[in-house]
Formats: sequence, C-alpha cells, structure tokens
Amino acid sequence: MGVAAIKGVLEHPELELAGCWVHSEAKNGKDVGEIIGTAPLGVVATNSVDDILALDADAVVYAPLLPSVDEVAALLCSGKNVVTPVGWFYPSEKEAAPLEVAAQAGNATLHGAGIGPGAATELFPLLLSVMSTGVTFVRSEEFSDLRSYGAPMCCVM
Repeated sequence: MGVAAIKGVLEHPELELAGCWVHSEAKNGKDVGEIIGTAPLGVVATNSVDDILALDADAVVYAPLLPSVDEVAALLCSGKNVVTPVGWFYPSEKEAAPLEVAAQAGNATLHGAGIGPGAATELFPLLLSVMSTGVTFVRSEEFSDLRSYGAPMCCVM
C-alpha cells in the first residue's frame, strides 16, 4: 500500500513528497527512492512518528497495516489533513469522538477511503434483498488476502 501511495504522490503534479513513515527497522534511514525501486528522491524514511509530526506538510497519506486512532488523532492535532485507505468513512462513535476533537484542534480533516467503500459488503446484501419477499437475516463479510502485502506477520495465526 505504501509504495502505491508514494508513487501516486510522486506522479501528481500538485503534490510533493515531504516525508515517509515506515514501520520496519530495515527501511528506517533509507532514501525513499531506494525503498520503492527508483532513483534517490532526497527524502529519508523514518520510523519515528515524532519526525512525521514535525514535518511542514499539509497532508499525510496514512496507510499502516494496523490503524491507530491515537496516531491519526496526533496527525490531525498537528494540523495535517489525513487521507487513509484503512476505512473511517463511517467511524464508530468511540473512534469518531477523539478524531473530531483532534481535527478541530488542528484545523485539519480526515478523509477515509477504502478498497471499495459503499460497494461489496454494504450494497450487495441490499441489492440481493430486493429479489426476496422476506429477509430474516443478512450476513455479509469482506476479506482481503494480505499475503502479498509484504508484511508476513499479518498472516501469522
């Protein structure tokens, strides 16, 4: 996910890559170009959230394997708009409260996206129920195969 996000930023004429937050010691301190397989970019990756919070950046693409409300709240509070593919297009009340407070404190926004928000798990059961005369139970699940994401620990059971 991170490589795709970085390449998306690099390919957009109105965006500039100001930093890169990594979660492995092996990537810490490396030029981001080396991490994504291109020429050096002059941006050094860090595994320190404090380094990211200190950046003079308007926005952050937040794409961790395991999202944290506390991390996103800190980013928002620091005045950075956050775009994330990990969801939060409909956060729970428990998640929404600290995010809203942080966004207001930092005058920032949170844009939650996803692989297909509003599609498979939300819309598909509704469409199928139209063909029924009575529905007593609906269960919809969505799964992603994370084995190809380059994070082997996520697949350990």
